Amino acid sequence: MPKKVLIAYGSRYGSTEEISQEIAKVLEKQDLQVQIVDLRKTKPGDWPSIEPFDGVLVGSGIKIMKWVKEPQEFLSKHKGEFQKGKKKLGLFISSGFASIPGNREKAIQDWIEKVMEKVGVKADLYDAFGGVFDFSESSRMGGLDKRMLKMAAKGMSKEFDMKIDEKGRNDFRDWNQIRSFAEKFAELLKS
Repeated sequence: MPKKVLIAYGSRYGSTEEISQEIAKVLEKQDLQVQIVDLRKTKPGDWPSIEPFDGVLVGSGIKIMKWVKEPQEFLSKHKGEFQKGKKKLGLFISSGFASIPGNREKAIQDWIEKVMEKVGVKADLYDAFGGVFDFSESSRMGGLDKRMLKMAAKGMSKEFDMKIDEKGRNDFRDWNQIRSFAEKFAELLKS
């Protein structure tokens, strides 16, 4: 029987959703069965039980220095099951701040380790991935969010010598890092 993995995520503008989909592809290539659930688009009463899964990955976007509320609620809801240690737990975030490699450790401390401490769970694997600054016409962001992000992007551009297209989609995710994370989670499940 192939091992089963649940990927439960909360994404505001699609970056965490795309990361979740890529992780699922990698896990499926490792002969794992994967189910993905968008916690924001699914009512909490309809969230899947984690009971049938061998491993659970929980991902969140970061905005205004906070997790999307649903992934954190999902962790809290299943805290007792995770504390038993019978299921492998992985956590990941997608954040513009983590787009700068030197900021990854701080992002991990501020947005993963603090959430684990607050909720009372300990993940077997966790990481912080960069984000997407989407200023294109097809962006899911509203006007105010775009303006706020543009101000932050201008500061990052100057401070870290990052090239940012103020009318396009800027993807600062490291897909090799994301795939490596998924492969490590697969190894954890198979060991």
